[in-house]
Amino acid sequence: MADERLRLARTGTDVLVANLRGELGEALTTWLLLRHFMASASKLQSDDPAADLKNSELAFLWLLKGKLRDELVARLSELADEKIGRTNFHFAARKLEQFEAEAKALTRFVVKHKLRQKRNQEIAHREQPEQFFQQRDIHIPYQILVRAMAMALRLMKRIDRAVLGPAAPFLWRQARKKRYDLSGPPRAMYMLVPHFHLPGDERMKIAQQEQAEGKVVWSEIDTTINGQPARVLACKEWGLLLLCDRCLPLPQYPLQKLESVTFGDADSTALPPSEVSNP
Repeated sequence: MADERLRLARTGTDVLVANLRGELGEALTTWLLLRHFMASASKLQSDDPAADLKNSELAFLWLLKGKLRDELVARLSELADEKIGRTNFHFAARKLEQFEAEAKALTRFVVKHKLRQKRNQEIAHREQPEQFFQQRDIHIPYQILVRAMAMALRLMKRIDRAVLGPAAPFLWRQARKKRYDLSGPPRAMYMLVPHFHLPGDERMKIAQQEQAEGKVVWSEIDTTINGQPARVLACKEWGLLLLCDRCLPLPQYPLQKLESVTFGDADSTALPPSEVSNP
């Protein structure tokens, strides 16, 4: 117990949540690949089982489906483990001191539907039977895998909402757009979710929500407007400026320094800006 408390204290929240998000991203990508190959296999299947057995392309897809199912079962089982020091929701819930009920619900689901048993018996950390044919193969229906995946994804989003704040839903929408981009490792892509670039209108909504939740969003910075020294309110984290009761999102953020703001009409600061310098 003392070792667990020490491990909880030493593990950084950002490190734990980022790795948990990365592991979930691997599971999510495995599910997407499984769904893709299931659809491909169904297109090749015919009404003649004998002909299907002789189809080498179909046999290859069946083999891939089995491997991906096993990987998804293993990853979901690991995410639902109750071990401190491992990348799982139980560890994250203990660290954050919330979401323990949701983490236990996922664990119960995984145990009830034998995902953990299948992992231990057939996939990883294999238990050694004493005799041949002592253990029977465990079949996990695809619908169960989808439900477990949905529970894990929903819990991850709730954790990110607590850790990242109001930006989390907007960042996860960006992640959904990128989920079919397999050009890089899924783990790295999902670990970088907090650093996705958001459009200006979404950043303005995030700042409004953060302000409503009591966070200090705006601060004064010195700059020049149309060549004249001025002091403006800025949200540095999201790259926003308040000018004449208008919120202006900058192209890049976070904001480090604002040298100048130039408007299209020097006589009217109510006009939308045509140039913003943000080195």
